[in-house]
Amino acid sequence: MTYWETKTINTVRGNFEVFVKGEGNPICVTHHYSEFNNTGDYFADSLTENNTVYLVNLKQAGNSSKANEAHELSMFDAV
Repeated sequence: MTYWETKTINTVRGNFEVFVKGEGNPICVTHHYSEFNNTGDYFADSLTENNTVYLVNLKQAGNSSKANEAHELSMFDAV
């Protein structure tokens, strides 16, 4: 098994845990009710042969920042 590289992206909205794998054009994947880890994701693994895939843990997931207010967990803020 090839593990995904783990990174932390620091933004004004907080810190986000990101996993990266592959080469080629970038694709960003997230999930509103899930948590990624360094083993990746079956769907995302299928994209890594021709793309650099970024799996992003939103707030409250993994080692990303915790939400301070309920709206931070909304789909609007996620996008």
